[in-house]
Amino acid sequence: MTSRNLAIAAALGLMISACDALPEEEHAVDRAREPATASTVPTPQPADTRAEPAGEPVTIEIAADDELQWAASVMQIHPMESQNAKLFGVSGGDPAMNGLVTYLGLFAGLAEGWRVYRIGDFEEWTVSEESRRRVVLDARESRMGEDGDIVTEDRRLIVEFRMGEDGGADRVTVTPAR
Repeated sequence: MTSRNLAIAAALGLMISACDALPEEEHAVDRAREPATASTVPTPQPADTRAEPAGEPVTIEIAADDELQWAASVMQIHPMESQNAKLFGVSGGDPAMNGLVTYLGLFAGLAEGWRVYRIGDFEEWTVSEESRRRVVLDARESRMGEDGDIVTEDRRLIVEFRMGEDGGADRVTVTPAR
């Protein structure tokens, strides 16, 4: 140990000894008058909420419906129940570059089911506005640059839709937005 370290250790020892020499009441802490801090407030312990078996397990079989393969690839959904519509994205393509294929589904009724329109391929999207027959997507999209590097851009898209009435055709448009 160097002489400097010895001097520091000796000084610390003297300070500790001086504190020990004080009367007990001078270094006692009155917890009743001390403000509550994170160290003085007891931390509540979470209750054990792990599920425990309450019966015998039931083995289930794989669903044989081929349509469920496609449904299982749904990665994101935004329902618009009041409009009988939904936006949804399924995994597909290159996940490093626009792996979320995005669709608008318009429910035409029990007999016809869903009419589905492809909106685009994105890395990700969120709905920033929603109103009657209109939704605005904030989307992140990638493309291959001229130099071969992947270029990522943020885009806004206005998706407007009108369900065909009396057997007429639906009208769905996608417009770039600011």
